[in-house]
Amino acid sequence: MSNVALLRIDDRLVHGQVVTKWIQDSGANTIIIVDDFLATNSYLSNVYKMAAPKGINVSIYSVEDFCTKEDAGDFADLKLLLLFKSVDSLVKTFDSGFFTEKVQIGGLGASAGKKLVYRTIALSEAEAKQLVDILNKGVEIYFQVVPDDRPQPLESIVQKKFSILN
Repeated sequence: MSNVALLRIDDRLVHGQVVTKWIQDSGANTIIIVDDFLATNSYLSNVYKMAAPKGINVSIYSVEDFCTKEDAGDFADLKLLLLFKSVDSLVKTFDSGFFTEKVQIGGLGASAGKKLVYRTIALSEAEAKQLVDILNKGVEIYFQVVPDDRPQPLESIVQKKFSILN
């Protein structure tokens, strides 16, 4: 099993806060982006790889490739910052057998069919249900935009914004 320093859902992936704060705060030495589309797009993959600070390796895998490598222990000696662009990618990874104890939601922009649920984070009802399903597997899920914020549990936010826990 991998040494996951931080698993974060953030549709911006590698950006200023991740580079300047989350890498240092988590102690990660490697960033892994798990995203089926980016794994096949060499141009965008290179953009994200170039955005990382010196000394931090960035790898991008499809869900299937990540789960295969994780099962084989390929990441055992690394301290990982796992980044997911969407709730769907996270769900697909969990459905493929991956498990971790904590999931941080740090950035999901607003779009049609989504509600603003915490600061700049928006979820659709379907995404909220997917996250509750993962929560019910014993995973702690929380909202935290920057390290200085106090983590906000998924349950309290979803209860206020959706009727799925009521």
